Amino acid sequence: MKKINPIDNNHLSASIQKFNQGVLSIEDWDSVTESRYSRNSLLSYRNDWQVFVSFCQSQHVTALPCAVTTLRRFAELTSQQRKVSAIRRIIVTVGLVHRLHRQRDPSKHREVKYAMARLLAAKLPEAKEAAPFRKRHLSALREHFQSSNRLRDIRDLLIWSLCYEGLLKRSELAALAAEDVLYDGEKAYVMIGEQRVVLSEQTAVTLAIWLKYSGIHQGPLLRRINKHGHLGDTPLDPSSIYRVFRRASDVLGESVVFSGQSPRVGASKALAKQGLSIKQIQHLGRWKSPAMPAQYVGNREASEQAKARYRHKKSTE
Repeated sequence: MKKINPIDNNHLSASIQKFNQGVLSIEDWDSVTESRYSRNSLLSYRNDWQVFVSFCQSQHVTALPCAVTTLRRFAELTSQQRKVSAIRRIIVTVGLVHRLHRQRDPSKHREVKYAMARLLAAKLPEAKEAAPFRKRHLSALREHFQSSNRLRDIRDLLIWSLCYEGLLKRSELAALAAEDVLYDGEKAYVMIGEQRVVLSEQTAVTLAIWLKYSGIHQGPLLRRINKHGHLGDTPLDPSSIYRVFRRASDVLGESVVFSGQSPRVGASKALAKQGLSIKQIQHLGRWKSPAMPAQYVGNREASEQAKARYRHKKSTE
């Protein structure tokens, strides 16, 4: 948004009255915006403002200044006749008019942002979410590979186990080092940043077998293995992680292809069924906002609201 000086106090009252009537010329708009916009932009502003003023008149409320609830209701009530992109453009125009007239900008209020997020979610097709990798998938893979002593089988089983139990991101998995493995009595842990993730007995056994067969004592915990079965020195990259989860789909005969995100989706759903709140799942999965865990467990409205809050926070940093 271009920086434009607000209307001076000597002309403020007259301008507010004129804008509330809604009938303004291109020259009027050019004057209040200090000739910063093209004619096409001014036409768009004029038309958008007239639409909003007409709505306010039909609702018997004031357009300038307008209440936050008025702008929210405008978005909700006109969503059946107008595209979300058009509504968003009109809301931007309303915000501009308020700032030019030294009024508080209602378009920045979270109530309006949440309403727009809900409208966008309703208009968009369902987001293509990664296929959930569930506990039953992990159990089947353990049964299939539990007696194998092939290095690739042990590593892949450990990857599936760690990602599911620790809700690991692909970057966190690749960054794991041997030094991140801790023991406290009979319990085994891995450190993910500042968070200590406790491992199940089965995963701890798989980890011990991996360390024994790989001979890894320091550096990357999970490494690439070439086509000859030789262990490399470099950590897994995104394409390697993708192939590991595609292999899980092939072994299980699943019609969907798992991705590195699949365990976080499946584990989030399982934790929600256990009664954990979205906030608790967010903490366990180390998400910066509750948006994604809310989406994974099916709470779409909470997800969109959290995304709106997160975008607002980032825009003010």
